[in-house]
Amino acid sequence: MDEHRLPSLNGIRSFVAAARHLSFTAAARELNVTQGAVSRSVQALEAELGVPLFRRVGRAIELTPAGAIFYPQVAEAMGRIAAASQSLRRLEEGGVLSISLLPTFALRWLVPRLHRFQQRHPDILVDVSTSEHVVDFASESIDLALRYGTGQWPGAEATLFMREEMGVFCAPGVPQQIPLNVPADLRAHRLLVHTSRSEAWAEFFATHGVVAPDNVPSPGFEHFFMIAEAAALGMGVALLPVFLVREEVARGRLVQPFPQVLRPAKAYYLLHGPGRIRSRKIRLFKEWLLEEGASA
Repeated sequence: MDEHRLPSLNGIRSFVAAARHLSFTAAARELNVTQGAVSRSVQALEAELGVPLFRRVGRAIELTPAGAIFYPQVAEAMGRIAAASQSLRRLEEGGVLSISLLPTFALRWLVPRLHRFQQRHPDILVDVSTSEHVVDFASESIDLALRYGTGQWPGAEATLFMREEMGVFCAPGVPQQIPLNVPADLRAHRLLVHTSRSEAWAEFFATHGVVAPDNVPSPGFEHFFMIAEAAALGMGVALLPVFLVREEVARGRLVQPFPQVLRPAKAYYLLHGPGRIRSRKIRLFKEWLLEEGASA
């Protein structure tokens, strides 16, 4: 036998059961197979190893010296495999759920609600990270992701989570300084830009039949929570998802000076690896997110 080639795992299972009971019949009952199947598996293993593992003593069997040396080592290895398999099953049933979210969504939407999921499923620990990159579920240890797009991501199953409305927001004193009653009034204001959605203002103006300002320098920000804070401090006017700034509006830090909105073609989607919905922790968290999204 090639020293680098492992023997048959099925043969090892049959040998360990037979050695534990010193009986092919009892081993067959444990493994739920026939006595003949156990005997053949052990014989095939002996042929692979090139040494006899059992010898017959009357109608009974006993371990040969080689079998007696081999048994405790492979029994321990089989026990480790069984324990590792059980740990993996427990990890899938509960354990840690790794999710990757868009930064502002995590901060403004998920974290304030996450305690409700933990109360419902205390055995599932949620590990939250933030990113906007395209997730490779085959190589990354991420169970579930939320991304913004058209619904098409390679190597992922996507479920529509939420469409959004983007409204115009600013600090309460801004409309008092320069009129801001209709979309056309935006031409006289400094516009804050989301660097990952730099086309959003152009889409807003086109939607409402307004000629966009000509190449006016605008401050840029990577995340919506940055833009919301800049707008609340009076640095300019922001185009923001309505559902992400409700708290600032309720606290009076931001106002929505007119009701016109932009409804982008893109939306928020929940993503996971193909077939991974069979995992209990992914299924339960996804169901909870969809439930929370619908109620919100």
